[in-house]
Amino acid sequence: MSRRDLSLGTIFRMPLALTLLSLTGLVGALLADGVWDMIGTGLLVTSFGAIFWARRGHRT
Repeated sequence: MSRRDLSLGTIFRMPLALTLLSLTGLVGALLADGVWDMIGTGLLVTSFGAIFWARRGHRT
């Protein structure tokens, strides 16, 4: 990767997307019941899934 590839958009795109998904899941699960609880749980789990995926990719 060259220095030119590391723009702010490239660096912060995924963390920002995971933050937005997690916040949406948290707010949805807190404010609504029923199916929103399941949707909220799924969105909150995406951040843990991304962590496990990243850790698995760095094993040698």
